[in-house]
Amino acid sequence: MKAKREALVSLFTAMREGKVDEDIIDLLLLINSIRGIYTTSSCSGRIGIIEEPALGAKPLSRWLIKVHREMEFEEAKRALEKAREGLIFLKSQPPIFHVVAEDLERAKKLHELGLASGFKYTTFKVISNRYLVEINATEYLTAPLGRDGEILVSDDYLHFAIEIGNSMLRRSKGRLPRLMKNFEKLREELGEDELFYELAEEFGIESAV
Repeated sequence: MKAKREALVSLFTAMREGKVDEDIIDLLLLINSIRGIYTTSSCSGRIGIIEEPALGAKPLSRWLIKVHREMEFEEAKRALEKAREGLIFLKSQPPIFHVVAEDLERAKKLHELGLASGFKYTTFKVISNRYLVEINATEYLTAPLGRDGEILVSDDYLHFAIEIGNSMLRRSKGRLPRLMKNFEKLREELGEDELFYELAEEFGIESAV
């Protein structure tokens, strides 16, 4: 499958350059080792503070801080000092995986797997003759903090918002081991992909599963 080869080359190149979230590398390798499926853009979950010029203006937004672990109050305060223009939000977002399946049967299995692993926002759709499954959870938080460089909340509120955001991130990341086990079962069912191991060896991916 030409598309899978291109996706694997992109993944392995990103791994070489340190651009892949470390806490989901093994899971991404596992998913891509399964016959007939592969990942595209995925994230291990994150929390941060973002500056948006206007509501919904995502392409023009600027992260003041973004981490894939729990965020500390002091680093949030330092990040807020960089705020200049636009609306300021604290955002916490769960892990999300985009997985392409080569046929409808595999897409349905991926959809069921995501739901069974606790990712209740899992959906799938057809895009350009591809079945794209989005494995996604419900723990999203967006809390307004200020506007145009002015912080309009107290330190107590910021502490509280970070505490809630960290808790949601911790909860959603806690489902990753279950997701891993379910993908291991799926690999037993669908089989392994020789292309994955061929390219992993070519790129020197030592942690390949």
